[in-house]
Amino acid sequence: MTTFLLEIGCEELPAAVCRSILTQLVGRGERGGLVYRLFNEYRLLAEEDAKTGGEAGAAAAQPSAAAFAETRLSVLVSPRRVAVLVTGVPDEQTPLTQAFRGPRADVAYGADGVLTKAGLGFARSRGADAALLRRELVDSTEFVVVEVAAERRAAADVVPELARRLICGIQVTRGMRWGARPADEDYLRFSRPVRWLVCKLGQRTIEFPFFGLGAGEVSQGHRVLGAPIIIDEADHYVRHVLEQKVVVSQDERRARIVAGLDECAARVGGEWFDPGDVLAEALYLVEWPSVHVGSFDARHLRLPDEVLVTAMQSHQRYFPVRDRDGKLLAAFLYVSNADPAAAPLVTRGNERVLEGRLDDAEFSYERDLAEGLTAMAAKLQHVVFHERLGSLADKSRRLERLVAWLAGQAGENNELEQVVATAAGLAKADLASQLVQEFPTLQGRVGGLYAQAAGQPAEVAQAIAEQYLPVSATAPVPAGLAGALLAVADKTDNIVGAWAADEKPSGSRDPYGLRRAAMGIVRIALEFALRCGVEDLLSAALVAYDDQGVAHAEGIVAEAAAFVWERLQVLLLDEGLPFPMVEAALGSSAADIPARAARARSFAVLEGRDFFDDVVTTYSRCASLAEKASGEAPVAVDEALFSEPAEGELHKALAVAAGPVDDALAHLEISSALVAAAKLRPAVDRYFDDVLVMDPDPAVRANRLAQLGAVVGLLRRFGDFGRLPVPALKANDATAGATT
Repeated sequence: MTTFLLEIGCEELPAAVCRSILTQLVGRGERGGLVYRLFNEYRLLAEEDAKTGGEAGAAAAQPSAAAFAETRLSVLVSPRRVAVLVTGVPDEQTPLTQAFRGPRADVAYGADGVLTKAGLGFARSRGADAALLRRELVDSTEFVVVEVAAERRAAADVVPELARRLICGIQVTRGMRWGARPADEDYLRFSRPVRWLVCKLGQRTIEFPFFGLGAGEVSQGHRVLGAPIIIDEADHYVRHVLEQKVVVSQDERRARIVAGLDECAARVGGEWFDPGDVLAEALYLVEWPSVHVGSFDARHLRLPDEVLVTAMQSHQRYFPVRDRDGKLLAAFLYVSNADPAAAPLVTRGNERVLEGRLDDAEFSYERDLAEGLTAMAAKLQHVVFHERLGSLADKSRRLERLVAWLAGQAGENNELEQVVATAAGLAKADLASQLVQEFPTLQGRVGGLYAQAAGQPAEVAQAIAEQYLPVSATAPVPAGLAGALLAVADKTDNIVGAWAADEKPSGSRDPYGLRRAAMGIVRIALEFALRCGVEDLLSAALVAYDDQGVAHAEGIVAEAAAFVWERLQVLLLDEGLPFPMVEAALGSSAADIPARAARARSFAVLEGRDFFDDVVTTYSRCASLAEKASGEAPVAVDEALFSEPAEGELHKALAVAAGPVDDALAHLEISSALVAAAKLRPAVDRYFDDVLVMDPDPAVRANRLAQLGAVVGLLRRFGDFGRLPVPALKANDATAGATT
C-alpha cells in the first residue's frame, strides 16, 4: 500500500471554481465523487486485508464511497493548485473475475460432446483455456460460460491514464481551451491555464505527458514568498508546500483566517461579522493568509450601516467590526496573501480605496436625500423595466393593484391595505437613486431608508426594504406581513411578465432568477399562511398586464402555476418527505400552497395508520370503476334508482362525512379530516359486496358510477391517492369486490 498524489498547478482560480472542483472531486452519497469513481473503475480501492480469507481470484473488498472520502481521500484546493491525496493504494490492481456467456451449448458442442469451431472460437476470443468452458442454464436455454480473471496491472502503469482522466473530468464553466480542435475530441478545457503537474506514488515519481506539460515531482511555492519545491514523497506533500508558504488545506486556511479575525477584532475593541459571507470567498483568494486592521474616517459613520457594510464587503471583501452594543466602528479587517512584512503599505492602499468609495457613497446619499423618494418615483416612467412589459412606472402600478388584491385575500384590514398600497407605489423608486446605481445590491434596503427619512410610517419603510426577500432558497423571508405581500406581488409580476414576454426559464437557463422567485413565493406563503389560490394570484397579475395592453399567449396561467407547484415539490422533498406522499398531496384539488403542503406533511406522518389506509383503499376501489364514466357527462345521483340497501347506506355515509371533511380541511386539520373520511370504508366495502356496479340497465349503471364518482370527488380533496400503493388487505377486511 502506498499514497497517491496528483497536484494540478495553475493560474489563480476563482473562488466559485475552487468550491465547485472540491465538490466534484469529493462528491456526496454512495455514488462518490470523480476520484472515487476513477479509482473504483481502475480497481485501485483494495483494503489491506482484501486477499485474506477468500478464494483465489475473488474480487477484492472495496470501501464505500463515503468511507473512502472520509478515511482515505484528501482534496486540497487553493487559488493556485488542486491536490488529490489518496492513501492505501495497492501496488497492483485488485483481482477481478468476469463471467462471459457464449453461444448455445448445442452450437458450442457437437453431438459427440467435442467443442465445435464456434465453441473454440468463443474461448479464444476471451483468452480462456477451452477446458474452462462450462454449461449454464439461462431461461430454459443452455449456454456455454467461461470465467476469466482480468489482467492485474501495476498501479504505476495505471496511474498516468487515471490522472489524465481525472484532470479532464473536472467540469468548469467558461473554461479556457487548448490542444486540438473540439471536433478531434483531444483538447483540454480548464478554468485557468495549467502550469505544472506533480504525480507521485509514494516515493516514486509518475511521469507522463499532458498537453505540452510533463508530470513530474517539481511543485511551486507561494507566488511571492516561496520557491520551487521537489516533492520527494507523496506523504510529505503538505509539509513541503508549507515550508514554501502555502497552506494547501482549505480547512487549515479557514482556521488561520478566523483566528486572525478574532485576534484583530479584539485588538480594536470589537467583534467582526460577515453578512455577505466574504469568508467563503477569501478562503480561496489566499495561500498564505494573514489578517490586518484598517480604518476609515469616523465622519463616514453617519452613513447608514447598510451602506457602510456593502461598501466594505461587496467591492473590497473587507470584514466590518462592531462594538458590543452593535454599533459599527471606524475600522475594518482584511485577509492578505502578500508578505506580512508589507502589511503597513498594503493597509494604507486599502484604506485609500475604501475612503474613496465612502466619499462617493456619502455624496450620492446626500443627493438622494435632498431629492426625495417621491421625486425618484416620478422618474420611473423613463426607466424601462422590459421592452415588452413597459416601464418601472408601469410595474409600480401593477404592484399597487396586486398587493391590494393580496391584502384583500389576507383579510379585511384597511390599515394593511393602505400600508401595502403606499409601499408598492414607492417600492421601485430607489432604482432611480444615485446610491443604488453605485451599489446595486442595496436596492430595496436603500428605498426603506429613504422612505423613513421622508417621514413614511415604519411599516411602509420596512415593506419597501423587504420586497426582494428571500434572496435565495434558504435566506430569511420578510419579517412583516406588508413586506411579505409586497415581495409575493413583485415575484408574481416577474413570473407572469416573463411568460407574457415568452422568456420563461428553460433547462438550466433562468436569466431572471424565476425559480428563486417561485421558491420565494412558496416560502412566504408557508411562513405567513397565505391561503390565496396560486392560479388566482397569477390570474390577478395577468389582468394587470391585460389592462396595460400587453399581448400574451393563451394558457400561461396554468403553465406558470405548474412552475410554482414544482418549487413546492422541491421544498417538500428537501424536507425529507417521501416522493409518493408529495405527489399525492400535489394532486389535491386544494388551490393554495399551505393546504397542499399540510397534506404532504400529514400524509408522511400518518402513513400506515388504520384510518389512513382505509381512506387510500376506499379511494382506490372507487376510482378504478369511477374512471369508466370519466368520458361521459356527469350524472347527478338519483335516489329513486336505488334498488339495494347498500346504495342508500353509501349515499347516507357520504352525506354524513362530507361536512366534517370539508370543515377540517378548511382549517388544515388533515388528520381529523382523514378520520372522518375513513368512516366511508364499511359502506364502500358493503357496496362492492352487494351491488353490481356495471348493471345492464344504462341508467342504473350510470347512477352507480356517479355514486362512486362522488366518493372519489370527496377524497380527491385530500389528494391523488392513486399515486400511493394500495395497502395490503387485513384479515378482517372485506374481499375486493367480486360484484363489480
